[in-house]
Amino acid sequence: MVLVTVTLIGAFLLAFKSVLVEGSEVAILAFATIRQLGKKNVLAGVGLGGLGSIGIFFVVRELLVASSMIPGLTTQTSEVPVDLITGVIILYFSYRFLRGFVKYYFGGKSFRAKMEKMSAEVIEEDRKKSASVAKTISGSEMEAQQLQFSFANSLPVISVTLTEGFEASLVLGAASSLTAQAPLYVLLGAIVSLVVLIGVCTVSYDYLMRVPRWLLDLIAGVVLLSFGSYFLGSGLYVVLTHGSV
Repeated sequence: MVLVTVTLIGAFLLAFKSVLVEGSEVAILAFATIRQLGKKNVLAGVGLGGLGSIGIFFVVRELLVASSMIPGLTTQTSEVPVDLITGVIILYFSYRFLRGFVKYYFGGKSFRAKMEKMSAEVIEEDRKKSASVAKTISGSEMEAQQLQFSFANSLPVISVTLTEGFEASLVLGAASSLTAQAPLYVLLGAIVSLVVLIGVCTVSYDYLMRVPRWLLDLIAGVVLLSFGSYFLGSGLYVVLTHGSV
């Protein structure tokens, strides 16, 4: 009972922190580029990137669930592959977040500068995609043309959203495969996180920039480190006590 409770709490927290941290970057980028790229292009990019991330989530989850059905596994060892793979995935992203904490807190790096650079790169990529159009129209017309909705103009935002969403989807997919009830808690954690993000952005997206990035990375890193170690340790314990998987 305690094991199940810890797993479900872990699923909720992992989903909440992953979506909050990765989603905040997408939200900041979306607001920073919406004037240059246009609202429809940005919303389409975030929406399509989000759908792609959901697809990645289901693929990761199904692969992990299938790993518990490997021939030769017993009732006691059927969850070992899921625990081991989940632990490794979560610990990897824990390292990523803790490395970010060290970079921003001790290394003097600026999260605001990073996001401004990413925004500039997204806008520049969009301009390059519109280079062929620029050859036939004037500068002012080109600016107006760039603000028109098109799949090509939303591609830079899709790319960034997919990149951030891929990282979150790996963690969510791993967490949701732990128990039969885990997907519900993962969904709940993701929804709560999105509600928080949307609420903050509704007031002012600049609040996302005011929250110390090193603090978010530290909290996320510690949460992932704790549960990643727990799941990896659980898998290793079963292997040691029941023999090879």
